[in-house]
Amino acid sequence: MKPKTQTLTLNTQENLYILGFDAGYTCLGFDVCQERSIAMAKWLGVEEPDPSIWGTIDGYNRHRELVELCRVRFEKTNEKCPSELTPQLIGLEGKTVEVVDKFGEKRKFTVGTSTGWIPCHIEIRRKNSKGGPAVMGAPFESIRVV
Repeated sequence: MKPKTQTLTLNTQENLYILGFDAGYTCLGFDVCQERSIAMAKWLGVEEPDPSIWGTIDGYNRHRELVELCRVRFEKTNEKCPSELTPQLIGLEGKTVEVVDKFGEKRKFTVGTSTGWIPCHIEIRRKNSKGGPAVMGAPFESIRVV
């Protein structure tokens, strides 16, 4: 069972939604929320969020509605929403790559994907690892399959 959000507040100085839970809190950037919402809306074929709700409670609520629409579509069709996959890595799942990210950092990992109806690419750093963090630093300056 997933934890229920107890509080939702805005940090307008840092452009963050602050989501409070019984066990703590997490944050979601206004820009990230808007970008994800637009990508989900495009995939779903529904109207994109109005830019005027960026950084508002309504903007976050629209994001949650779109996540729910993605879940419902997955339940009906088994289609996963690709909106959080890294475009440069699509088709490279299971392959080991060396990347130079947008910050100029070089690293090597095997491309994996998370589970769920809105998967993201993950960086699997060792052969004996079963998971890893979400891919960061895209778009990449370079990608090389090794």
